Amino acid sequence: MEPEDDNSEASTTISTLPDSILCHILSFLPTRTSMATSILSRRWRHLWKDLHVLNLDGYSVSTHELSRDQVEERFVDFVNEVLHRVQVRRIQKFRLDGEVRNYSHTLSFWIDSVTSGPHLQELYLSLWNSSGSFYTLPHSVFSCTSLVSLILKGDIIVSFDNLQSVQLPSLKNLELEVIYVELDKLLSHCPALEMLKVFIFFNNGGMDPNEIHLPSSLKRLNLESEACDSTVDHLEIHTPSLEYLDLSLVACYSQISVMTYPNLVEACLNICFDDMHTDWMPKLLNAICGAKLLALQASTTACLVCVPSLEFPQFGCLVKLQIGFEFFNSGVLIDLLHCCCKLEVLVIHACESVSYGCLYGEPVEPSSWTQPGYSVSWGSLSFGILAMKSIKWTEYR
Repeated sequence: MEPEDDNSEASTTISTLPDSILCHILSFLPTRTSMATSILSRRWRHLWKDLHVLNLDGYSVSTHELSRDQVEERFVDFVNEVLHRVQVRRIQKFRLDGEVRNYSHTLSFWIDSVTSGPHLQELYLSLWNSSGSFYTLPHSVFSCTSLVSLILKGDIIVSFDNLQSVQLPSLKNLELEVIYVELDKLLSHCPALEMLKVFIFFNNGGMDPNEIHLPSSLKRLNLESEACDSTVDHLEIHTPSLEYLDLSLVACYSQISVMTYPNLVEACLNICFDDMHTDWMPKLLNAICGAKLLALQASTTACLVCVPSLEFPQFGCLVKLQIGFEFFNSGVLIDLLHCCCKLEVLVIHACESVSYGCLYGEPVEPSSWTQPGYSVSWGSLSFGILAMKSIKWTEYR
């Protein structure tokens, strides 16, 4: 990039913009790129130092010629230089993505410096450690009262020696994909939380989340857990304002407490088969029957098929249904369609086109059903569904 002459037409045009707008434009760039604009002209030389948004990417300093230790050392020097030159206490958004295996104390110093400011609203930490060790975050992260969004990913452990130090009264968005987190303790101190996205890892030092109680303020929930032999005793979703629900429960959940969600717009269920899951699946379906969009993954359908005397609730608002089958079961589909009086769009994903009944039990005789082709006239199907506009059938193997 060639420096511009201060008297050039482009420079004159840019000069008409106030510093606040220029900084706002730079805030959308990686900080390393923002720093590079200092060569453009005298006007830009120190402009980046007034940024309130820092985006520090450790992979941006990596080259083929450098070893991992050299890349890490260069990244540490880069971050130290940035934090030394900017006004740290004025930072509003801070993003750090990289690996600092040999500088854990330096990492804690960075985070403490940023979270000590009264204006920090968004904190994104993606920290990885190829040596197999974990990062323990300083308590200042969880006592930053101005935080509105907190995103943690990577080889991070979140635990609390003193819960009184946890104060997140303004937090509305929380995303967690870390090695271990004391989830229930953390959520109990997030009274304003509206969006939660969390992936639960189990079997890390025997520390399993026995109970999960979600804040009543939630509007969007995305909960996913890995496949394992662990069991969560109780998942409580008492969230009356819930609008979006995405559950991907591969581990075993003994009990789920739910309620009616009058504001629910969209629900996606990926529930693996387990005898305990078949006990509470009907209750979960009743709770989400007001959704407008519903996606039932193949594992969920396999679980539903095994529910004794299954009766679907009336999905009175449902306009789009996406349903998957590991082994196609027309009986389940027809029973469900009879409960969807406003359905307009149906998407079917089927691995096999014959009905085997309960996937994990004794197979039953295929019910009477003619597999739809890829072009189907809904009028020939007597389900009493007058609103149907389209159907899509997809087979995969």
